[in-house]
Amino acid sequence: MITSNINELELLANIKKDNLNNKNIDFIKDLKDSANEEFTTNKTSSLSYSNIKGISIQEIEHLFQNDNDKQMAKNLRLTTLFTSDEKLSQALFNTVLGYPFDVGYSFLNDRYNDKHNYFSSLNGKSKLSDLLHDSITDRINNKSLKVTDQISQEKLDEILLEINSFSFLDAMRNTSKDQYDRYEDEDDYSFLYNDYYSKYNELIYKYKNLEEENNNFIKQFK
Repeated sequence: MITSNINELELLANIKKDNLNNKNIDFIKDLKDSANEEFTTNKTSSLSYSNIKGISIQEIEHLFQNDNDKQMAKNLRLTTLFTSDEKLSQALFNTVLGYPFDVGYSFLNDRYNDKHNYFSSLNGKSKLSDLLHDSITDRINNKSLKVTDQISQEKLDEILLEINSFSFLDAMRNTSKDQYDRYEDEDDYSFLYNDYYSKYNELIYKYKNLEEENNNFIKQFK
């Protein structure tokens, strides 16, 4: 069970202001509001993308009635902060919405870790395949580790950084496939690499579908 001790959104208040855009400044301000202030909002208890995007912790706590719905709303809020690319945010949102909140949080934890590794590989610190292998090895050697305990501050600090979203998705999918082929005869590794490949393949499928929907919508006005 995820507890209030892993309220990752509250950690966002520590992100340096020069890494924030205007939309998230309002979100941080909401986190610091006094609990005694009169509660007013134009948000609802809907788990739709438009409603969750920009919602604050205060609004989640007031609007959602049970713990499961509150945790799901917090998970979904994290998906909207992963990148400024609307299509990738919505693809993540739709994926996490289909999971129980604890599984959804584990999925998000992995994606934040992958994004951290992706940036490290772009900076020339290590090869992406080596970083992914370290992550896989850590999961195999620490099977009792609860990945839902906390997303690290280092990874949260990166969420507002710009990335070429499709390059990120494609790099993770291709690297996972390559590593699966390399470790095909080792059951634990092959299973986890194949799982990574499947998840990124699904995200790319959803990303492309959203891109096609947006293009079709624009064509109606030509």
